[in-house]
Amino acid sequence: MMREKAWFFAMVFSYPVLTMRLDSRTRHEIRESARRFFGADVYLFGSRTDDAKRGGDIDLYIEAPMSAAEAVRSRIAMLGHLYSRIGERKIDLVVNSGGGERPIFREARQHGEKL
Repeated sequence: MMREKAWFFAMVFSYPVLTMRLDSRTRHEIRESARRFFGADVYLFGSRTDDAKRGGDIDLYIEAPMSAAEAVRSRIAMLGHLYSRIGERKIDLVVNSGGGERPIFREARQHGEKL
C-alpha cells in the first residue's frame, strides 16, 4: 500500500499538468510539423486549452523570424501536411514572423501552452 501511495505522489507532483483537449498523436503531429516547416516551437491557445469547454477549432501560434512570403509558404505547407496527417479539422495557424506586434500575438503568448 505504501509503495502505491509513493508512486501516485510521484505521478501527481512530478509532471506539469497541461490542460488541452488534443490527443497525444495530434500534439505530436503538430509539434513535428512546426519544427519541419518553421524550425520553431508551437503553442496551443484558445478554447482547446480549457478542458471545461467543448468543440472549438485548433488555435496555434508560432514565432519564426522569416520574411512574410516565407511565412505564408510555410503556413500553407504546414496546414496541408497537418490535414494529411490528422484529418481536415478547423485549424487557425497564427504566425509571428517578426513584422510587428498584434493583440493576437500577446494573447497567444500569455495564455498559450507549448506543445
